[in-house]
Amino acid sequence: MSIIIRIPGSLKEWLDNQEEAVCQGNTIQECFNYLENNFPGFCDRIIDDKGEMSNVLIFLNGENIRNMEGLDTKVNPDDEIGIIPLAAGG
Repeated sequence: MSIIIRIPGSLKEWLDNQEEAVCQGNTIQECFNYLENNFPGFCDRIIDDKGEMSNVLIFLNGENIRNMEGLDTKVNPDDEIGIIPLAAGG
């Protein structure tokens, strides 16, 4: 099953200067693990030591996965995962 992952240009170094990649898996976590094999360090940028999402928002087909099942959210062929960095400031 192929799922597309999209990231903004500001993060494209995570995917060897690409803004999207194809991944495989049955859940978001499995897709990230797949990408980790192709882009070492990918998961470390997204998931902290506690296994939680850090510094990013993750969307599946436009819906925030925090409102779903988090990293255990199921994915289907042709789904799109989007990663957006959290903005800090004041």
